Amino acid sequence: MVYRLEKLMGIHTAEAIVLRRYPFRETSVTLSCLTDVFGKLKGLVKGLRAQPNRYRSPMEPATINRIVFYDTRTSQLHLMTQCELLSPLNGLQRDVETMRLTCLCLELVETTVPLEEPQPAIYQLLRRTLERLDGGPSVGAEALRVHFIVRLLRLVGFQPQLDRCTGCGAVVHLTGYWSAKQGGLLCQGCRYEDPRANAAAPEMLSALEALVESDAPVALERQVVLALRQRLDEFLRWRLDRPLKTLTT
Repeated sequence: MVYRLEKLMGIHTAEAIVLRRYPFRETSVTLSCLTDVFGKLKGLVKGLRAQPNRYRSPMEPATINRIVFYDTRTSQLHLMTQCELLSPLNGLQRDVETMRLTCLCLELVETTVPLEEPQPAIYQLLRRTLERLDGGPSVGAEALRVHFIVRLLRLVGFQPQLDRCTGCGAVVHLTGYWSAKQGGLLCQGCRYEDPRANAAAPEMLSALEALVESDAPVALERQVVLALRQRLDEFLRWRLDRPLKTLTT
């Protein structure tokens, strides 16, 4: 009977970063996790709130764990039966700004990554970003922030269009007007589509191109980093289906 149940449901093991945690009834919780093999998953952990010592990890957001779960193949909510804490990343709680950036990374992944599609590159990006933030990023938190956003948008196929005008398709390499509303750059002839679009500084566009191709954060001038943050925040507010709670004004 047990063999037939396991064969029907399927038992899997994966590394997972907890994105969100929700209470479920009186004793259980549901989790949203990004795994290294199976992509983003939602799981039910029965009895965690009643018997926390039963599990080796409290399954808190921004922790790295090894999980065992049953795939019922009839629902997107899977039963998680084991969880081993691999890294608590305690440094993420050292100050308010670090915690705020951590929450932004988690919420952005939760919002943009689809369920149950393998995303190993996104898992590695999130893990490396959290580990760098945990240890104190050598390039600074703002540079780490813009690198994470640019790379994540590229990996989910949601990045701003920088090489051609979003209106007519003309080549606008390192020139043009930034329009978060239109999703990238506009040429002079199409600027009427967004009269509020401002000329994009070539150094900002060069930095964006470098970040898109770089696996690691890039050391940039503070003025460029701040300009990138402003433009990327505008892009996220316009292009995401729902506003991010962690995106500050």
